[in-house]
Amino acid sequence: MKKLFPVLEYINIPNAITTIGLLFGIAACYFLIVEADLRLALLCIFLAMLMDLFDGFLAEKLSQQTEFGQYVDSLVDFFICCIIPIILVYTFVGSYFLSLVSLGFYSICGLWRLAYYNVRESDNIFIGLPVPGAMLLVSMAVWSVQFYNAPSWIIYVMLFIGGLLMISFVKLPKYGLWQKLFWLLGLVFFVVVVMA
Repeated sequence: MKKLFPVLEYINIPNAITTIGLLFGIAACYFLIVEADLRLALLCIFLAMLMDLFDGFLAEKLSQQTEFGQYVDSLVDFFICCIIPIILVYTFVGSYFLSLVSLGFYSICGLWRLAYYNVRESDNIFIGLPVPGAMLLVSMAVWSVQFYNAPSWIIYVMLFIGGLLMISFVKLPKYGLWQKLFWLLGLVFFVVVVMA
């Protein structure tokens, strides 16, 4: 079978989990584009980010880290954390010039952050905020505008802040306190979305 489909040699548990994350991202797009259901879309995005956490953790624990897996992970991260925000903002805020500028800036920063991670990142430290962290900030801003009538400019500010943090010099230890706080913030946000 692998002779017919050579890519199958890369099937392992971490890559399967990354692929499940992609499917959650596709489901999020469905809920955004077809249903215009922010709540279900955000739940799918949260589950995709959870898969992103587990795939890297399991790759280390199972000693199944591969260059292929790193590329797949980055491609899925770009889709979920850089492309889906475009759909998210255009669905719930609209297409304004400021949307175009801020989303363009955010997506470019995300792209460069992921590429930089693949060529320069050390094993024990993140340089710049990882893209799921930036996506969390943007998701919370969109939720605040939709459910708490916050002004829409908060989304644009969060896109610029998230973009700058992704390409910044800030050094964050992997599995450090900052990551636990971000996941706690994400969990609280997840509960808020579920309870809405």
